[in-house]
Amino acid sequence: MKDKAETLQDIKVIRQMMEQSSKFLSLSGLSGVAAGVIALLGAAFAYFIILDQGTNVYNEYMQGLKSTNTLHVRLGMLVTAIVVFVSAVTSAWYLSWRKAKRSNAKFWTPAARLVALNLVFILSIGGVFSLILVYHENIRLVASVMLIFYGLALLMASRYTQRDIQYLAYTEIGLGLLAGIFLNYGLIFWSLGFGVFHIVYGISMYLKYDR
Repeated sequence: MKDKAETLQDIKVIRQMMEQSSKFLSLSGLSGVAAGVIALLGAAFAYFIILDQGTNVYNEYMQGLKSTNTLHVRLGMLVTAIVVFVSAVTSAWYLSWRKAKRSNAKFWTPAARLVALNLVFILSIGGVFSLILVYHENIRLVASVMLIFYGLALLMASRYTQRDIQYLAYTEIGLGLLAGIFLNYGLIFWSLGFGVFHIVYGISMYLKYDR
């Protein structure tokens, strides 16, 4: 009986070692919380940028920004999106690096590179497509495109990290499809996907893996 128990324990240890070598397990739950908070702050800022321009400009925004008078609004939204993205990525990188350091694990592993590669590749395509939509003054679809491509990026990256991230991926894709149907509420769906659900996911991951 003892030999059997020891054998099962050895198998469990070997399995854990193989998983650690093939998956990026240093992704911090707090990075999800930080990204969610940053996204909500960015969404609030973007919302007040639009409303501060007056009712006429806001109505034009809801109709797809067909007026050249709203160029400053589009630029403001673009700058806000860039700042949110850079801040979220930086915080995720730092918090995950800190988690790896605390557990004496290597951070930049082959699995981590695969996660980064999948995210960068798919998000780059989504980002370019979003810029094309903005160029053609079809900004109401941008939130839908961003959510869908982000969900697809997470789904691809989930092969090399915790599988739990799949749930967030499916949520983002679902919200993106809804944002494509209810065009006037794109900012709300964007806030839910990148903000609220990121925070919920981050807290659950922290409680499950980081404590």
